[in-house]
Amino acid sequence: MTDTRKTILVVEDDDSRRKTLVALLSDAGYDVIAGEDFQSALHMVDRLGVDVMISDLQLSAARGRSLVAPAAQPKHRPKRAPKQLFVSRVPVPGGHAASPGGDILPLPLDRTVLLDKVRALLS
Repeated sequence: MTDTRKTILVVEDDDSRRKTLVALLSDAGYDVIAGEDFQSALHMVDRLGVDVMISDLQLSAARGRSLVAPAAQPKHRPKRAPKQLFVSRVPVPGGHAASPGGDILPLPLDRTVLLDKVRALLS
């Protein structure tokens, strides 16, 4: 593909879920980078061009939403902040309605729903 490929950052502390998300998004034609914790995610957002960040809402070291403010104001790159999408294995009040930082998709993920949401965020 050309340089118009979009980059997605997957932030998930569950190895199996992270690998599944990376494989699914890669197979759909996206460049995918992965982090397993809050610090690695912030480092990647600050240093790399990330179009969409998909984060576990319940990261073990820090809640996924705690990535919202820092990711929205990257220190080291002039590009705009990535669009954000959260996944959650526990019920979220209001279902998957938009949260202050991004939409929330319930786990287990439906492949079609995930890819449709990513496409919508990138359009």
